Amino acid sequence: MNLIDYKKLIDNKPIHIATVGEDNKPNLSVASDVKVLGENEIIVSANEMSNTQKNIQYNPNVVVTAFDENWSGLRMFGEAKYYTDGEYYDFCLKEFFSNGQVTPFGATKPKGAIVITAKRIEEYK
Repeated sequence: MNLIDYKKLIDNKPIHIATVGEDNKPNLSVASDVKVLGENEIIVSANEMSNTQKNIQYNPNVVVTAFDENWSGLRMFGEAKYYTDGEYYDFCLKEFFSNGQVTPFGATKPKGAIVITAKRIEEYK
């Protein structure tokens, strides 16, 4: 089982990303500008998510959930990296904002890109 198998579930669909910060407090974010990059990587356009950014820089361990309307989906444990420029940032800018998209919060470009490498995937049905 790899992330290519879940492309329809993940690409441009809402996912949840759980992180933990320096204060040991959990943070849960929702993102929908998401794409599968390969068998064990996804990319998330960080359009807001300032707590998520801080937490990833402190502790790269994350948990991601994605599920469909029947509650079938996955829970992915992984490591995240946050990028504010470079190829991953450019990918998010082109992929999610090339048509003049504006987020509900008024963002017209990503603040960053989060690349998550899966270490373990659990499927639930």
